[in-house]
Amino acid sequence: MGVMRQIALPLPHETAMGADDFLVTPCNRDAAKWIAKWPDWPAHGMIVTGAAGSGKTHLLNLWLRRSKGHAIGRDELTSPEMLDPASAYAVDNADGIAGDATAEEGLFHLYNAVKAAKGFLLLTMTRGAGQAEFALPDLRSRLLTLPSAALGAPDDALLEALIVKQFRDRQVTPDVGVVPYLAARIARDAAAIRDLVERIDRASLASGRKISIVLARAILDEINMESKDE
Repeated sequence: MGVMRQIALPLPHETAMGADDFLVTPCNRDAAKWIAKWPDWPAHGMIVTGAAGSGKTHLLNLWLRRSKGHAIGRDELTSPEMLDPASAYAVDNADGIAGDATAEEGLFHLYNAVKAAKGFLLLTMTRGAGQAEFALPDLRSRLLTLPSAALGAPDDALLEALIVKQFRDRQVTPDVGVVPYLAARIARDAAAIRDLVERIDRASLASGRKISIVLARAILDEINMESKDE
């Protein structure tokens, strides 16, 4: 039976990011193996690539727990304070700093310092180092020496698991049949899955209806109509 909730409140949902929430399938097995292999990497760092919503941040957080490392943001890369490089560091969406000269310089120095101190560095990016538009040649050449693993588009097993996870993160249970119904009709894109489940959940909250195939079909029809109007 679907969960009935009567009042639509703009409450944030809690995203599950534990190891048990990461389902390993052929599309992400290579990257998952690299994370599990740490600290037995052939280099002091590595790069995980994939589209938005493919699981890069989830893997990064799992590695941070495993390595007891530290997440580094753009502000820290651009600050003059020196980090303790004899540790483990991770930069999520590292290619997002491309074109920011100060941040690129900071990442370049962090790379060199971590390597010299025999620490570890994990970067996630939407594209490989060769395709990212880093302006600093020395940074690009350094990153090209790191091993990398790509997260592919969700396969059948992961597609259904991602849908289940999105519902579970929102602490709701759809009717039997809703998950395979959606999996057969949605693009193999994790971001699209997240957006669809969010819309279904909101519609359920606003109307007080259970999350059924009827409701799922209505939301899919709305999305298809919006696509035609664009």
